[in-house]
Amino acid sequence: MSDLTDQKLGEFQLLRHLGSGGMADVYLAQQTSLQRYVAVKVMKTSVTSVSGEELLKRFQQEATMAAGLNHPNIVQVYTVGNDGPYHYIAQEYVQGSDLSTLVKEKGNLDLGSILSVMRQVVSALKASESRGIVHRDIKPENLLVTKKGEIKVADFGLAQLGDSEATAGGTKKTMGTPLYMSPEQVSGRELDSRSDIYSFGVTCYQLLCGKPPFTGSNASEIAMQHVNNPPPALQEMNRELPTVICRLVHRMMAKRRSLRYQTASDLLEDIRTLSAAHKQGRSLDLVRLSCLESLESLALQERRRLMEESGQASASVPVAAGLGKEEVSVGQTTVMEAQQPSVSSHPPGSLEPEEEDIPVREREPVENASIDLTPAVDVTFQLLIFFMVTASFSMQKAFDVPPAKQTDGISMSVVVPDESQAAVKVQVDADNTVWVEETQTATSYREILELLTAEKARSSDIELELHPDSTHEARVMVIDAAAQAGFTRVKNKVAEW
Repeated sequence: MSDLTDQKLGEFQLLRHLGSGGMADVYLAQQTSLQRYVAVKVMKTSVTSVSGEELLKRFQQEATMAAGLNHPNIVQVYTVGNDGPYHYIAQEYVQGSDLSTLVKEKGNLDLGSILSVMRQVVSALKASESRGIVHRDIKPENLLVTKKGEIKVADFGLAQLGDSEATAGGTKKTMGTPLYMSPEQVSGRELDSRSDIYSFGVTCYQLLCGKPPFTGSNASEIAMQHVNNPPPALQEMNRELPTVICRLVHRMMAKRRSLRYQTASDLLEDIRTLSAAHKQGRSLDLVRLSCLESLESLALQERRRLMEESGQASASVPVAAGLGKEEVSVGQTTVMEAQQPSVSSHPPGSLEPEEEDIPVREREPVENASIDLTPAVDVTFQLLIFFMVTASFSMQKAFDVPPAKQTDGISMSVVVPDESQAAVKVQVDADNTVWVEETQTATSYREILELLTAEKARSSDIELELHPDSTHEARVMVIDAAAQAGFTRVKNKVAEW
């Protein structure tokens, strides 16, 4: 398509060309009626001429739906229209660059920045999920970064045009970018918000270790790896990452939808917990993520059940039946043709598409548990260790145990802790302010750790007094800091303040 700079489409005066994608060219424009700058995406005439009226109709429907999304982390769609042969969508103009370009120019992001990106993007996915909208093309190029560091998810109108629909010859069209496509997207199945969670999981994987989990010489080769191959362990790719971050990302990328995060809301809850702990300077691997632990427990049960039934230590992932090799590349987005899978085409023990879509809470475990090869952690063992450590520090009252005696009067000796050194006195008041030796105060984890480290030289014990109105999080923060500082005993009680 020729450059449309200086032309006018409807009420939009095109000022300059900003970039091109697989389906559209993007222009900076001025909306003459409101005197504001907007970004106008003009669909390429080569695409519309091949796809015909059906694509144009869907373009209008999806753009209209996207226009109803109003969220600070989503690029706002203003209107959709056409002028002669040109069909366009006008949306918010974001000054900045996309995440992919930013990483290439400035290098890998630190963990705090990545957690911020995760929180903002998942917040946007939660909003789209509530409206029943699936993006279908979440990737770094569609995550725009403003000059203030805010994330804006783009292309909620265009990315959805590739929803799987039957076409002539019994095929389905699946649109997406192979590097980030979910297994069900590759297979041409019906999509829901869990597909976006998978694609964003791949994006997070790339942000955390510098490269995507799967690569190949062509689009089909890459796409099929999403169906068949487990991703390399993220912690092996970047050994400096907290284990809990790796677990969370791998769970986002579970092959089976029922073993991923089921909603963006659940995922956002866990990410917010990690973000808060990171800002406080706490060890992320000591943070409990309830949604993640539930999913890992479910995945572990499925694996054990399968192993008991099959008598094997592992099983292979079935290949998506009927996936053809013919593809039409359009820029970075690839339209892949896949034959409609039939019931008889699935290997024995595999999970058929219609059964796969049943929510995990509403059905019994199925035979295809082997399809999820995402690395897992023995959650039961982790929880046991966690509660053993926590219980040793979380006594609500201090007990003085006198020597026990047998019925015949012979005394039984017990080991009494050395009380020659006075314990360091720490108090947590009703406002969650931490007082050390009644004179020094701290509110953040880092401040608490510094004060306790300084006091460690004179004693290895802490006498902790907790106000009844202090929060559990504040108490755990003090206990965590005490362990990091090297204290061997924390004697705590709830005081009557």
